[in-house]
Amino acid sequence: MPHRPSSIQTILDRLERVLASLPPNAGHQSGELISVTLATPELHVQRLPQLDGNWFYWGEPSRQRYLLGIGEALRLTASGAERLSQLSDRFEQQRAHWRHLDPDACGFCATAFTGFAFDPDDPMRQNWAGLPNAAIFFPELLLHQTPDRCAVTFSFNHPTPGRAGLRARHLLQELTDALMRDPEPDHGPNRLSRTAAMPSYDEWISQVNEATQQIRQGTLDKVVPFRRISVRAEQPLNPARLMASLDDLYPSSLLFSIRLDGSTFAAATPERLITRYGQLIDCDAVGGTIRRAADPDEDRRLGSQLLNDAKSRHEHALVVKGILASLSAHCDNLAAPDRPVLKRLRKLQHLWTGICGELRGDTTLLRMADDLHPTAAVNGFPSANAGHWLSTHQIDARGWYTGAAGWLDRQGDGELAVLLRCALLNGESAELFAGAGVTSESCPIAEFQETELKFSTMLEALEHA
Repeated sequence: MPHRPSSIQTILDRLERVLASLPPNAGHQSGELISVTLATPELHVQRLPQLDGNWFYWGEPSRQRYLLGIGEALRLTASGAERLSQLSDRFEQQRAHWRHLDPDACGFCATAFTGFAFDPDDPMRQNWAGLPNAAIFFPELLLHQTPDRCAVTFSFNHPTPGRAGLRARHLLQELTDALMRDPEPDHGPNRLSRTAAMPSYDEWISQVNEATQQIRQGTLDKVVPFRRISVRAEQPLNPARLMASLDDLYPSSLLFSIRLDGSTFAAATPERLITRYGQLIDCDAVGGTIRRAADPDEDRRLGSQLLNDAKSRHEHALVVKGILASLSAHCDNLAAPDRPVLKRLRKLQHLWTGICGELRGDTTLLRMADDLHPTAAVNGFPSANAGHWLSTHQIDARGWYTGAAGWLDRQGDGELAVLLRCALLNGESAELFAGAGVTSESCPIAEFQETELKFSTMLEALEHA
């Protein structure tokens, strides 16, 4: 989209006036962060533009809400069993020293991105190198986009007028250049070939058989093993094209992408881990999967089959039970319907239950996430037993797959999504991940086919990337 040549300078002039109005020592206290939000109707982003550096991207296509961060003013990291509580404490300390100026009364709050791996002890090596185990990222430039408003937030540590202006100019120029850049011509599908799979088909069948036997012995109710496949494309995979495809194909999903130190990770997930707005809490319970059909009557029959399938209903009930138990320590007035409904996506339909409650006290989003993660949807039930089974039987590292990512703002509100339907990109290659909930009635072949259905989400989008 073209922009007036004067737009960058106009924004920078307004930023300079705001910074000049600050007291001389503003931003020079230990740990102080200063953010300035300015209305920018001349800018517009709906999808991830093609950027050369690092980025953080969150998209909700159904609500036409997007966040795009460039650069890092500050990064907080942690790992190990206490990683989320540690990050929570450090974020709360930072919030106390985070000054936000909104001279245009845009109504947007200064916001950071966050994400974490499934396993708190994952060393994040090999293909996952470059992504931390758990972190909060404060972007230097953040673009907020809703259907009726757009604004940019600049964030600085120790801002001096000259240095802050130069850095803001560089970031704003990078963004506007990306938004003005003509899209690459469409050369048709980027054909993919599979190059590896872990575990193999035979190993998967053996693992699921062993899991069902252990469940029948009473040590487990459910466990969620996963598969990883490697694919190679004819042309380098373009993250901007990938996110645009996911936006088109899966508008009801939550989109997340991050490029950091050479690693590019993308997800289009149907599942929120937790959302907090003031004292109101919302969670998704997702468990149970079946395919879609082009014929409406067949599609409805499949949906009815899923709703009445005993194995899927049991699997789903364990997810709901686990979430309610975790939230009960933090929330009052927890509510969950007695029966799930269908959440229909492009190729899949899931059993879904929305859970809501009212926050008791001042518990933070990350501390609630610490109790919720991992849910029975991605780990199993009971959680400790399922985790032990997975660590014993699956040696492949999950990285951020089935971890969570999202945003946190200066008011303490935020949203985290479970990282499903994922891809880790590297040039022409990509790693994809999919799991299946195993219970006592599971058929190994059916669970294998379910993972193939889940792979199809990202495979279809990658063909257009």
